[in-house]
Amino acid sequence: MDALRQLGVSIGDLGSMVDDYATAQPTGSLTKIALGADPNTQMGLKRGLAKLGGSIPGVSKEAATRFALTNPVAKNALRVVPGLSFLGAGAAAADILTGEESFGNKAMDTAAMGIGGLLSAGGGPVGIAAGASLGKAASDGVQFLLGGGKSAEQRKLEEALALLQTRGVV
Repeated sequence: MDALRQLGVSIGDLGSMVDDYATAQPTGSLTKIALGADPNTQMGLKRGLAKLGGSIPGVSKEAATRFALTNPVAKNALRVVPGLSFLGAGAAAADILTGEESFGNKAMDTAAMGIGGLLSAGGGPVGIAAGASLGKAASDGVQFLLGGGKSAEQRKLEEALALLQTRGVV
């Protein structure tokens, strides 16, 4: 149990170091936003959570707002949203650059990321990153459905197998 307790203390120390670094950054900087320490970004996320909570039947807008502003779990959860949004957008872009898809698929993914980012630009940098990630996911979903539920590799293997069968090899 002592090792587990020490791990918890170490993680807490790391969190404190990140907090100290983040709060030293200028307000509005991407570093401060990504680390969840920008007060304007956090307030916008809290407003969004309150609006979402207020749309749940039986939950008043006032109760949802109070929860979003005062609950420590909600506060800490919202701190990771910007970083995850940026990470998701970076992973989507890396998939486009390094993936083995055709040029058409890459162009569709890129366009979908741009449209998603544009439509969610009202949410600032975090909204743009989240929208771009969701746009890429939607594009991948459409490609999967229109491709018969098979990946590009599966389609290539089936084509190669059909060619071998017509030649009498298999």
